Amino acid sequence: MKEFYTNNPKNLHNPIKKGKLSKTQKRKEIQANLQNTINFEESKIGGGNKELIAKLQLKLDKFLK
Repeated sequence: MKEFYTNNPKNLHNPIKKGKLSKTQKRKEIQANLQNTINFEESKIGGGNKELIAKLQLKLDKFLK
């Protein structure tokens, strides 16, 4: 499987594929980003930012419907 991003000398990510993502790819990317952010906040000492977690969880729930 090809790597989706490559590193350039300035340590910035450039997409390998030129062009836009399809609707399903966008939905999967958004869902993964929301879930990763929620998991990261919950893993912080003290439980992270509870208000942010609640907002993101609502967005994720709406997104999954």
